[in-house]
Amino acid sequence: MTDMWKRWEGQVVDHKYLLQQYIASTDHSVVFLAEFHDPEPRQVAIKFVAAEVAGKEQQLANWNTAAQLSHPNLLKIYGSGQCKIEDTDLLYVVTEYAEENLAQVLPHRALMADEIREMLNAVGDVLVYLHDNKLVHGHVKPSNVLASGDLLKLSCDTISPAGALREMRRERSAYDAPELPGSPYTPAADVWSLGVTLVEALTQQPAVLPFNEQADPILPGGIREPFQTIARRALQREPRLRWTSARILETLNPAAAAARSVAAGAGNTARAVSASASPVAVTTEPPPPAPPMVSPVNVPLSKERAIPLAKQPPPPVRPAAPRPPAREEGTTPRETVKLPNYVIPLFAALLVLIALIILPFALRHRSTPTQASSVKPSNSATSPNAAAHSTSTGAAAQPTMKVPPANANVPAAKSVSPPPAPAPTHPQPVTPTAPAAKARDSENSLSPAPKNSSSSGTNGEVLGQVKPEAPAKALATIHGTVRVGVKVHVDPAGSVSTAVLDNAGPSRYFAELALKAAKQWVFTPPEVGGHSVPSDWLIQFHFTSAGVQMNSQQLATR
Repeated sequence: MTDMWKRWEGQVVDHKYLLQQYIASTDHSVVFLAEFHDPEPRQVAIKFVAAEVAGKEQQLANWNTAAQLSHPNLLKIYGSGQCKIEDTDLLYVVTEYAEENLAQVLPHRALMADEIREMLNAVGDVLVYLHDNKLVHGHVKPSNVLASGDLLKLSCDTISPAGALREMRRERSAYDAPELPGSPYTPAADVWSLGVTLVEALTQQPAVLPFNEQADPILPGGIREPFQTIARRALQREPRLRWTSARILETLNPAAAAARSVAAGAGNTARAVSASASPVAVTTEPPPPAPPMVSPVNVPLSKERAIPLAKQPPPPVRPAAPRPPAREEGTTPRETVKLPNYVIPLFAALLVLIALIILPFALRHRSTPTQASSVKPSNSATSPNAAAHSTSTGAAAQPTMKVPPANANVPAAKSVSPPPAPAPTHPQPVTPTAPAAKARDSENSLSPAPKNSSSSGTNGEVLGQVKPEAPAKALATIHGTVRVGVKVHVDPAGSVSTAVLDNAGPSRYFAELALKAAKQWVFTPPEVGGHSVPSDWLIQFHFTSAGVQMNSQQLATR
């Protein structure tokens, strides 16, 4: 049959759809990748079934109903109809094209917890939408959970009215509820299919249905909550005992369910108050009509003549304002202190006089040579005062290191002060002891210190890389690039001591592979003052369907 389907490539269906590539087929249908203009070229999937099947009018009506639906997680139907290819009468439905489906991923790995939540939220929300509109999906399974761009979507070509009996033109599978096909398709049957899909996405195997017709399916071990409870409640043999799709979403998102419950309660209370406020039978007389509003321009003018202001009687004398109550005994009155006008100028003049007296002494003290003598070869760079001054003047603060004395016979635990040097005319720069820092003298140096070969630092290098062990089948599921960043801390021996994820990317599976590989990298450590020091690195892993690319960058030297 595959050769027959291959011959159909290049055919134009209904003068609109160009069949580009054969995708898949079953014993009752075949799917092609096609193209049509809408008005720009668009890739679509077109599915064919034999036109001689019973109830073809009902099938076309179901596709037409599904084409009117609108949900972000439901594949869109662009058209449907009848056609003939090589003397074969066919029914066809044209849907949105999806790059991959869940059935292509599960043979290689199970889904992570966050991926399971995303799948349940997307599929569960579509089922709630369909069930609220008296429709059922009829065939929820991994191959019908598809990825289109950044969204998970559910197929749409099997949607039909809820409660209708329909012929099952395929072999019965574990995704079909136990009551099918002898009973009508109901929302409870969709919930059963979702439960089987959930178990398979978690464990890579569907639930086992015992031969005992009264027993519920046996779930594999190790399923975490709340997925364990959702699967058990969805896979009840008795349809009326199964949870609804809305109940599943409430269990998955309890906070959102509580917010909706509060909003619904407020709405019910408002409706109850409104209903109680409107009596069933009117037994009281209607209220008297309100007096008519009179516009100011319609008020008639007074016919009395105006009295001149000079002849008007004097205004009545208003009584004096009452005195505040007497203050209770024992309380202190609140007083406002007012300073004379001459206090502030006098205070300013006093400050100027004090400044004129103290300033000459301060300048004379500053001109003494104690400033130059305070500069010492090593103590100034390592003293707390020098570090504080360096920070206050804008220089980058660096960790200080104790430099051993030149005399090797002196124990390292004791510090030997060098003989006092003659005070220089100009301050001398101090050699920094921090690695790779452009330090300045703690108080007086205005130029960068000369480089010292004993304290200059060298950057580290990557000595050995380890590529993540990603199976080719897992890489084949990637569309685009999965980027993962790992920060590693390298000890003075060049080995990775700690590794943490800087950017986990969209897939926990590939993030774990990158983290495992990064821990095995080997580096040439950087050197400061002739000694190896720790360092931090950022390693970037780029996973594509063609392989894994890596690059690294040194972040800091400890």
